[in-house]
Amino acid sequence: MGGVTAPSSSRLTSARRRLRITRYAIVAITAAGFGGGVVAARASHPAKGSHTTAVTQPAQAESDDFSYGGSYIAPATSVPQMQSGGS
Repeated sequence: MGGVTAPSSSRLTSARRRLRITRYAIVAITAAGFGGGVVAARASHPAKGSHTTAVTQPAQAESDDFSYGGSYIAPATSVPQMQSGGS
C-alpha cells in the first residue's frame, strides 16, 4: 500500500511559526484599525468644539422703506377651535 507519511517535525514547526506570525499580524492590524477609527470618530464629533462659530447679524440698511421691524412670527392671540360635525 502506498501510505501517506507523517510530516516531519521541521515542517510542523515551520507551519506553527507561520500561523503564530499570521495571528499576531491580524491582531496588530485589527488594533490599529480600531484605534484609527476611534481617533477619526473623536476628531469628527460635533461636540469637540475646538473652535467657536460667531453668529453675526446683518447690518440694517437705513432707508425710507416701510418695514415691519423684525423677522419673527408673533405668538397666536387665541387658541384655534376645532370644529366637528357633519355638513
